[in-house]
Amino acid sequence: METRAWLFDLYPLDSRMVLWFLTAAGRRLRVTDAFTYRLYAQGSEPALLQLAAEAAPRGWIEKSYLDDKIDFNTGRTQVVLCLELKAYHYLPRLLAYLGTLEGFSFGNCDLDPASYYLYLNKIFPCSWYDLSIQGDVLQSLTPLEDPFQDELTLPPLNTLELSLSRDYLIPLGAGNSLTFTWEGRTLEIEAADPPALVMEVSRCLANLDPDLIISDWGDERILPRLWQWSQRHRLKLPLDREPRPVSRQVNTRGRSYFSYGRIVYQGPSVPFYGRWHVDRRNSFFYREAGLAGLAQLARIGQMPLQKLARTSPGTLITSMQLARAVADNILIPWRKGEPERFKSALELLITDKGGLVFQPPVGFHTQVAEIDFASMYPTIMAIHNISPETIDCGCCSGPRVPEAGYVLCQRREGLVPRTLRPILTLRARLKIRAQQAADPEVAAEFTARQSALKWILVTCFGYLGYKNARFGRIEAHEAVTAYGRDKLLTAKEVCETAGFQVLHGLTDCLWIKKREDNFLGRGQGAQLPGPPPQILSTIISDFASELQLLCDRITAATGVTMALEGVYRWLVFLPSHNQADRPVPNRYFGVFEDGKLKYRGLMCRRRDTPPLVRQAQQELLGRLARAANWQEAAAMGPELQDLLAEYTSRLEQGRVEPRDLVITRVLSRPVEQYQVETHTALAAKQLAAAGVALVPGEKVRYVVRERQGPPEIRVLAAPFLDTLDRYDTAYYVELLDRAVKEVLGPFAGGQDPW
Repeated sequence: METRAWLFDLYPLDSRMVLWFLTAAGRRLRVTDAFTYRLYAQGSEPALLQLAAEAAPRGWIEKSYLDDKIDFNTGRTQVVLCLELKAYHYLPRLLAYLGTLEGFSFGNCDLDPASYYLYLNKIFPCSWYDLSIQGDVLQSLTPLEDPFQDELTLPPLNTLELSLSRDYLIPLGAGNSLTFTWEGRTLEIEAADPPALVMEVSRCLANLDPDLIISDWGDERILPRLWQWSQRHRLKLPLDREPRPVSRQVNTRGRSYFSYGRIVYQGPSVPFYGRWHVDRRNSFFYREAGLAGLAQLARIGQMPLQKLARTSPGTLITSMQLARAVADNILIPWRKGEPERFKSALELLITDKGGLVFQPPVGFHTQVAEIDFASMYPTIMAIHNISPETIDCGCCSGPRVPEAGYVLCQRREGLVPRTLRPILTLRARLKIRAQQAADPEVAAEFTARQSALKWILVTCFGYLGYKNARFGRIEAHEAVTAYGRDKLLTAKEVCETAGFQVLHGLTDCLWIKKREDNFLGRGQGAQLPGPPPQILSTIISDFASELQLLCDRITAATGVTMALEGVYRWLVFLPSHNQADRPVPNRYFGVFEDGKLKYRGLMCRRRDTPPLVRQAQQELLGRLARAANWQEAAAMGPELQDLLAEYTSRLEQGRVEPRDLVITRVLSRPVEQYQVETHTALAAKQLAAAGVALVPGEKVRYVVRERQGPPEIRVLAAPFLDTLDRYDTAYYVELLDRAVKEVLGPFAGGQDPW
């Protein structure tokens, strides 16, 4: 049979790969393809032959033979031993055996079988193909799309949404029920009788047969409980389309781990076979880019979409690097074996730095332009050929990295630059398409997709210095930051030569203004009105043209594209909470000439700020955005005081929804290890007493009832808000007052101007 279809899903089964395709008419095709998992051993040739002889009788290997592979670090071709598995389930036992052997190094050992199949066959999921099928066996497929093209089309998908009717911490069977939504209809299923619930869910899945199930808390709260009940009561639960029995281990809890000094919780994963399950609460990429973005990233990352939906940007960029290595016949190291070389204290002082930061002048400023390097660090890696294997290669004598002095290879292009270049190009095109799109929905989709690519590029830099990264090396990380500091200094010098004053600099962006303090007659403290609107628009247009010329000069001088983020009508750099004269680089807010607000480091950006306080501060900023200068902002005092009074009155009169008072914190340790009765500890203990077990890294949500008094009444955990009888008004008024002062302080000039 010859047909055209879209690669929807794939997974290994025994010794074959199962692939699911969807046609434009919505038809589903299940086909299989032979795929042999191959891993490799490095060592002396006699030792390799002996390894082959000893491994064969164990029954895990179909065959073994000598082959040629390129060593990642040296770039030289070496003779290796290829071991072909009989079946995928033998891989853990074989790896356990190989891990005990000495005198060998191994490669391509721990790759995901589905992704490995895609790498070797140069197949990209979520793409259209012309297929040739005989029976249920794939004969051939011809790609019809480039994985890095701008356009992305999805086949028709039968979609079902699955959620809980109450707070997600209330378990099914303990007062919570399931909600199914499809084609504009909603069905709520009670959970009082577990067997009846499982049978009803089974009927819904069988009748609707969705291609995609989008859930809220499906991975962590819904599906593990349903699966437990189905196994306990011996009931069928058709989560999959796969007709053959699939072994499934469903974990009820995720895992906690430390990352960059903080504890993180990763929920469990419940993917399906032959249909998609995407948990909105467990998918960073879905939140960032939606379904189209997931399809885009699955395609370029050569990962099954369900795996991608639950993975991190670091894992995705690693998959792209693995695909590049397999395509180039490079042996992928199993265990990273190259430690950081010894450095003296002086060497660490010189090389172990981050991005360059200029401290901003605290206070109110007008007509400030923000210019940013586009994808600065990834571009540096690409144009300077920075990769773990290109640092101090031994075959070249230059060029040298600024400050650090590392030599970069000029004979061999690194794996990291080869991986990054098409991503950088695609993101640049998507940004242009978003700007040119006339339809707001189309523009939003392009924007979401380029934003998802941004996270990959940012993470790629971080992974260069991550000790467990497959292709990481701290010296490569240091080389990137060294070039970054050098280019930001170059940009500063170009700005100053062109007559601009640099107010602030932060890693890859600069805030600048003309040296004339009041060149538009609207500076801080200016008493004269600005020029007439018709003259003002001409001045602003000339200023924008001058800034664009400046960006072009910086681009030419650094090799990295510098772009104009915008011109602020006014901008405020905020001080430290503890020292009024000490600036904080990432605390500022301002309004662009087009009225768009930008703010960083404020309470409304914090995840633990109650929604009511966040809304009040954002509304305050929105009203301030109408002001043209400091005087107009200061004159808005009575209006802003009325706004504060309105929010205060709502709190004092009890006219606030409990959910708008919820504070969210992250549990930093097991509940029983809390010694001090903080609000977070008290809320976690309430949940534990109600049978809700939380682990470090999970979020605890609560409302403050009373700051003083017995511990059991100080807070109320979010799942029990329907019983909330009071809240601590003074506590929330204090938070509200703090949020207001954070914004209005710069306009008071040290005194209340109203």
